Amino acid sequence: MPTAFVSAILRLAMRSRFAVFLLAVALAGSAPVPLQAATKKKPKSTPTPTATPTPTPPPYLRAAGACLKYEPGQYLIVAEVGETGRAFRIDESTVLETTLVRGTRVRVFYLDGPDGPVAKRVMPGPAPIPTPLK
Repeated sequence: MPTAFVSAILRLAMRSRFAVFLLAVALAGSAPVPLQAATKKKPKSTPTPTATPTPTPPPYLRAAGACLKYEPGQYLIVAEVGETGRAFRIDESTVLETTLVRGTRVRVFYLDGPDGPVAKRVMPGPAPIPTPLK
């Protein structure tokens, strides 16, 4: 291959690169465009809040029956017909929502404690169902 032909190709390639470079410089210098994308700060992501564990109250146990005996501030004995009675301790946190009279039906929400069941809430029980006369 002749050396003139090779050098002509190289010169053409060099001229085209130089022309592209001059065109890029002319465009960049003639119209200054603010670089908004480069100057924007990326907003910091807020961390996801973690859930704080809250102690859940223990579920109350339930009992129902007729009030056999009530000593204010001491205990309450509740029994169903034909069954033995069950004693519940009454303390200062016990909520009485009904007047406790012997023979009235009550519902008791209680917790088992080390000294036996402790009544937490005493509510009126369902009204007795009247039996039809024959």
